[in-house]
Amino acid sequence: MLKVMLCGAADTDRVLAEFTDVVSEFGGTPLHYQSGRILHMNAAGSNWRTNSQMTVDEASLCVFVIVEDFGEITWTTELKQARAEGKPFLLFCLDATYVTIEGLRRHVPDLHHVGGERERSLVALMNDLESDSRQETVISFTYGSFGTHLRSSLANLFYLTLRAQQARNRRAAVARMLEDSRKLNRADYDLVAEIATDELEEKALRKRALLALAAGPGFESDDVLDVLSSAEQGVQRLATEHLTELYRVRPPDPEFFDHCVQIANASDDVGMARRMLPELLDLDLGTAIEALASLDLVEVGLRRRVVEQLLSRESQIRENGLASSALTLIARCLEETHEVGWKKRAKELRSRLSV
Repeated sequence: MLKVMLCGAADTDRVLAEFTDVVSEFGGTPLHYQSGRILHMNAAGSNWRTNSQMTVDEASLCVFVIVEDFGEITWTTELKQARAEGKPFLLFCLDATYVTIEGLRRHVPDLHHVGGERERSLVALMNDLESDSRQETVISFTYGSFGTHLRSSLANLFYLTLRAQQARNRRAAVARMLEDSRKLNRADYDLVAEIATDELEEKALRKRALLALAAGPGFESDDVLDVLSSAEQGVQRLATEHLTELYRVRPPDPEFFDHCVQIANASDDVGMARRMLPELLDLDLGTAIEALASLDLVEVGLRRRVVEQLLSRESQIRENGLASSALTLIARCLEETHEVGWKKRAKELRSRLSV
């Protein structure tokens, strides 16, 4: 059941009839404190703020309205609750009141110089609603037009909800095809990428999406970086193991390598850099060696693996004239370590490349 809550000061009674008519036309239940339909608990500890929070939690949609007065509970409790719960809400302000607020914002440089507590509260509220961090849309209305604006806004929300449901249905259909990526077309892969990068999606589904992309067209560069830095460690590891298949830009962008190294340095997973190392070297040996110059090599095991990877690519390093860059990287690996075996091999490689 659609439940719509009207929130505002006592003077919202001037738009209550229009609000009730429009919500009822949509088949919804209007909630307003004057109607007695606000959820409440009468007891020794009764609290209007708690009652308001209960109703916001119950409502499907909150409609916040500024007529002329400032409703303290509305803007310090109900709006805060709606934002915290991710509740859809609409913001309306009487046109004459909005013009007054705008005039004060434009001509009075400091909020403290605004005369009157009500005016100061309204200016501070509008500053918050329309701030760069909020960027919330306030719809202005005149007496007699509130119902029209509310009806239009509800219709827009209904349209957006249907589009969102369509997108969810389409995404669910694509998810069912991940077991056999041959059924996916180019448009499908756009949704597969959304699934793979969605931190709220189920982990196993994200992994299947990654494998489908690795077997298919791969990823955009930014998307690859997103999954490499995923908060879900399993997704991060799988993306690292399939890095060369997911990242298809050729020749590779040196900046991409730098970002990968930064992600490895920032990771709490000590194995992240170890898994990423051979993948980067396979993508482009020269670019990778240059980027690895900024790799955090505090961990001795990682130093050993760097040397082992360079040893396995010695002939390729020589053929491509990469000896100088490789020597610089080897020198970093040899710093402050006492492991004799691999250190000896590193020195022997350094000697051969120096010739």
